[in-house]
Amino acid sequence: MRALMVVAGVIGLISGGCGGAADEAEDAPAGDTVADTSAPCDDDGARLPLTGLCAGRAVNYLAMDASASPEPAERCEWKVMETPMVDDVLLYRGLKCEAGETRLEFAGGAERAELQLVNSAFLGKIDEPPSYVYVYTLDGDPRQGVTQRARQAMDNQAEAANCTARLAGIEGWPSDALVVDIPAAEAARAPTGEIRTACGPLGLNEGETSYWRAAQGYGWFFQIGQDAFEIDPGSFTLMTKGPDGSWGAVQPTS
Repeated sequence: MRALMVVAGVIGLISGGCGGAADEAEDAPAGDTVADTSAPCDDDGARLPLTGLCAGRAVNYLAMDASASPEPAERCEWKVMETPMVDDVLLYRGLKCEAGETRLEFAGGAERAELQLVNSAFLGKIDEPPSYVYVYTLDGDPRQGVTQRARQAMDNQAEAANCTARLAGIEGWPSDALVVDIPAAEAARAPTGEIRTACGPLGLNEGETSYWRAAQGYGWFFQIGQDAFEIDPGSFTLMTKGPDGSWGAVQPTS
């Protein structure tokens, strides 16, 4: 087991050990080790350049059980993509359109890591890439960890104490999507018909697509805004390479 901490441009990525290589089958679940990457793909297709997964079957390794699987934009399609994150690799579904394809790039920081949209499937290369996802390590209970991270980002700590992570329950979002919000009784007193925000920059914002997911020992804060989806947040799966050279999903520490 190893830990790489989010300091000086490096994000912590903690994983348990991975087993030996397994046959690459169409029903291979995320978390299992992957096949010998030197073997040809059954469909004669290409392999992903970082993990060596067969591109045509890589979707089988994504943690899609929590995904709402948004529909791709017109004349576009979802494609499994890779982004290196220190020694590990993030697998995710991004868009491939006529103008290009989505590409995220990892950037570390003192407080958190970020995944920036450096290439858009609609616009091509982006000179000033926006941060699509913030990544935080979580200690202990995942929902409590998300609550703590959101509270730390607030200026008013007295108000922060009133904020707690809850399931978002929004159609079209991953089923495990979280928002950090004030208590329901207090929220009910807000004016009806108005867009409500709460709990600072990492909290609830009803005017845009922004929410948390807690997975694999990390808190992923997606801030897609009001634009069309270029990524499938429910597909994010962090992969690590085992001592035998095979790849498997990062396992959270107990």
